[in-house]
Amino acid sequence: MHDSSLISLIVFIISGLVSLNALSYYSERLMLFPNIIWVLCLGMVYGAMNHFDIIELPELYLDPNIILFGLVPVLIFAAAKKMCLHHFYSVLKNSTILATLGIIISMIGVASVLFLVFNVPFLESLLFGVIVSATDPIAVSAILHDAKDLSIERKMLIEGESILNDGFVVAVFSTLSIMIFGAEDISLLLSGGKLVVNILSAILLGIILGRLARFLLRVWKNSAPSLTINITLALAFSSFLVAETFHLPGVLAVFAGALAFGYRPDEDNEIAKSGQEQVWDYLEYIVNSILFFLLGASFFSQVSIEIITFTFIVIAVVVLFVSRLVALSILSPFLLIEGKRVSLQDFWLLNFSGSRGAISIALILLLPNDFVYKSLFLTMAFIMVIVSLVVYPVLLKRVLDA
Repeated sequence: MHDSSLISLIVFIISGLVSLNALSYYSERLMLFPNIIWVLCLGMVYGAMNHFDIIELPELYLDPNIILFGLVPVLIFAAAKKMCLHHFYSVLKNSTILATLGIIISMIGVASVLFLVFNVPFLESLLFGVIVSATDPIAVSAILHDAKDLSIERKMLIEGESILNDGFVVAVFSTLSIMIFGAEDISLLLSGGKLVVNILSAILLGIILGRLARFLLRVWKNSAPSLTINITLALAFSSFLVAETFHLPGVLAVFAGALAFGYRPDEDNEIAKSGQEQVWDYLEYIVNSILFFLLGASFFSQVSIEIITFTFIVIAVVVLFVSRLVALSILSPFLLIEGKRVSLQDFWLLNFSGSRGAISIALILLLPNDFVYKSLFLTMAFIMVIVSLVVYPVLLKRVLDA
């Protein structure tokens, strides 16, 4: 006698793997969206059929803790480990400006709209503003994967900014959450100081763990790629977990750990290098697919359909587009790409590579269930995320082809 739930799970996994291959094949033929966006659309179809009782399917939903502790460390580490530290140094200043000042400008712009249009208190509006201002490194990395004509420095700038601003956003999110939901009053000056300390501490923690992992790899020499894979997986999860345990931004700890570990592990065996890189590429692919499918499948179950009107969608899309546009317009005179001022193509490239993703949704899901604006935040964020993931890759392709 077989367990029917286990059989259903196996059938679901097999169907999913076959569907991923089919999506990959047809996405390459159509050349419209990156493969991962088709996975998102498939998830939305799955969620719609289940929500509207068209077909009875297992209900899937985004668990914020699974996203943050189970999926994000793998995806952040996979993206960061491809970065050469030497190349990243050349874009560190620009990435930091966009990831801090850019987020602050965008956050204030978004908050102003919520405060004026939806009458949300300004502090709560700032909370939503910072959540949806972050460009998601997971989404950005997936979209840029197919951008073959993009220079290394531009890729480093876009991916570096997305990872750094996620760490900054998580730190600001935690600070604002304490100010809004905490039992004790906390001053803005004290919050700002704690924010800086948390960011620097997370980076230092990641560096220490990254160098420790590199040291252990040198001591425990082995020609098999499995040793490097074990060490790097342990580094990805431990840096995130330890950082979050001490209320530090885990994203920054993983990022710093990956860079400190090194772009290329100094193994003598080329087979070992190739093997561990292929495993990490597959892990990134399969975890990305799971995350984007869950994101799409959760849309109809998480949003409040009754508040979605044409006007609501227009406001969400305008806020999505204009908030980053204004931030880039203010900051672009201070940016240099390959030693030159930001060109018009670079400006639109930076704008349309600013996709939002599942991390924004996960942060909103972490808010208390009795928070009166949670439904509004979740619905607007889902619309902004879906639009950015579906529309931005098309616009980005046009910018690159121009």
